[in-house]
Formats: sequence, C-alpha cells, structure tokens
Amino acid sequence: MSLNQTQRLLDISDLTINYRSGKGRVLAVQNVSLEIGANQFVAVVGESGCGKSTLALAIIGLLSVPPAMIEGGKIEYKSVNLLSLKESERRKYRGTEIAMIFQEPLTSLNPVYKVGDQIAEAIMIRERRDASGESLETGIMQKAYNSNSVPTPSKLGHPRPVSRDRKPAILDALKRVRIADPDHVIGRYPFELSGGMRQRVMIAMALSQKPALLLADEPTTALDVTTQAQVLKLMKTLMSEVNTSILLITHDLAVACQVADRILVMYAGDLVEDSDVYELFSDPLHPYTKGLLACIPSGSKNDTELKPIPGSVYDLTKQTEGCKFASRCSHSMDICRKKKPVLVETKRGHRVACFLYGE
Repeated sequence: MSLNQTQRLLDISDLTINYRSGKGRVLAVQNVSLEIGANQFVAVVGESGCGKSTLALAIIGLLSVPPAMIEGGKIEYKSVNLLSLKESERRKYRGTEIAMIFQEPLTSLNPVYKVGDQIAEAIMIRERRDASGESLETGIMQKAYNSNSVPTPSKLGHPRPVSRDRKPAILDALKRVRIADPDHVIGRYPFELSGGMRQRVMIAMALSQKPALLLADEPTTALDVTTQAQVLKLMKTLMSEVNTSILLITHDLAVACQVADRILVMYAGDLVEDSDVYELFSDPLHPYTKGLLACIPSGSKNDTELKPIPGSVYDLTKQTEGCKFASRCSHSMDICRKKKPVLVETKRGHRVACFLYGE
C-alpha cells in the first residue's frame, strides 16, 4: 500500500543489513521497503531467522555494530532519516517517539527495582524530554543495572520509593493495561508477577512515554493461549486510546490476523508479500505465504493433514542471484533461479515478489 508523504509515519526504503560471523557474511535483511501510517497496526510475519527482529532493532537503533552492519537504505521517521543521525540525536527518538516491547519481559524488566519505580522512570524520562526537548542518555535505574558493580543486599532491599506526585500517573498506566489491583502491583518485583502481568507492565512502561510508534517483538510467545488473546486485544484497544501505530513482529499468521490491518511476509531477509489482512487470507499470492497458511490448523476435527513447507530454510550465508524460495517452491521456473523477483502490485494495495505474477 502506498501512502502519500503526509500520511507516512515510518518509511523504510531499500534497507540492507548484514552480520559478520565465523561463517562469513550473513545477509539478514535485503532491500526491504515498507511504509507505516499513523494509527496503523502492521504485522511482519515469517519463520525464525527471516530478519524480522533485525528490522525492528534497526528501526529503534539497538543493533549491535559490529557485528551488524547497515549496508544501505533509509529509515525515515516523520521525514527524518534516522540512519543519518548521530547517536546522541537518535536517542531523542528512542522511547518517547519510538518504543519497543521485547519478547521476554522478565529479561527486559530490571529485577532489582519494583514495578512502580520502573514505570516512574519511564514517566520521568518523558517529562524531562517534554520539558527540555532533549534526551536523557539513559535512565537512572538502567545505569545501575548495566554498571559493573554488583548491588549490595541493602540496595536490593531498599529501592528508591515511588514519588508521590507520580503515583497517580503510575496507577493510571497500570489501569490502562487492565491490571485489576494496581496498588498491589506497584510494590511487587518482576519475578513476583506472572508472565501475562509482566507483559502488561512492559506495555504500560512503553505507553507511558507516549510513543507515536510501538514495536512489539513477539510479545505473546511466552504466554498461554488465553493470556495471549488478552494481550493482543489490549494492544489493539490501546492503539486508539494513546494515538499510536504498532509494528508487530511474529512468526504466527494466526496471531497477526487477529489484530493487524496489514501483513508483511518476510522470507530469508526478503519482503515477499505485502497486503491488507483480509486480502492476504482470502487470496494469498506468494507460494511461501500459501505454505504458511496451509500450516494453520482449521480448528475443527477432520482427516485433513497439515501441509508442511518442503525443504529447509535458506542459508543466509549463501549468495544467490535468483529467488531464495525457489528450492522449496513447487512452481519454480528457470527464471526463478537466475533472477531475483521484485515486489509488484497485482491489485490495489497488494504487492508480491514472484515471477508467477509478471517480471
């Protein structure tokens, strides 16, 4: 789908990222282009190792350089190319403008501080940025967590108290993510909460900074099916309440279809299909997308067997001139092995990279 300049919140064009490893160059993302508009919920779907998380980390500026190297392309947020900014300038966007929810909340939350204090820090950073227009290099508690010194037992047992003037805002943040007893949760440590509660706290912290774009990297992977549905519904509901766009990273098309407006399908670092969610499920075009949909159980008891995608995932250390999915595709042609397909628009708002639909 093509948005005009005023509608674009995020515009990525020809982004290419590689990693240096003992086996050589790993091309994790290759010439990926996508757009996200205001108040839009977009899901990026694909198998593990297809470049989804690398794409998200590149947007928020958390790629480890080296071994990751951005070879080319642009990441424009509100018409500003983030890749051209210095790190000190990039920090002004991280958190307040672009926030991220990571896959495992227990490893993302600071284990030595209570939940209320961690949300208070997020609110404090936002207030300081709103007041000064500048970014805090890093949060006070994050400095303590990343420092080489190990906290003493006295420090662990006596974290700084939640300031009284911010307590109403903290309670409001927890109520917004549908936590029933926020007064109790404020005084809890992350390990004292369930996985679903921790994920809600992470969402509360991210939204406390009022980002225009929220990146969610597999936010429901560690949750049971019931809690997963609750968290997804919550994210969709909060989108309009806080006026934010969401980019969801997931390997599960069934998860994406519950909340997304648009779905982008990635394979081995390439964007192979881009479509409205209803169009994608009613008329999938790329053989890889069809293969992913064939792997989803119907939900009713029948004799139909699930059809796995044949072959193995493409080795990202290899270089090919053709389509990376050709060796696994039942429709593969000679041209597929000689030339790489590019995204073409077959219908309005539906793009696919496959020679079955023209060169």
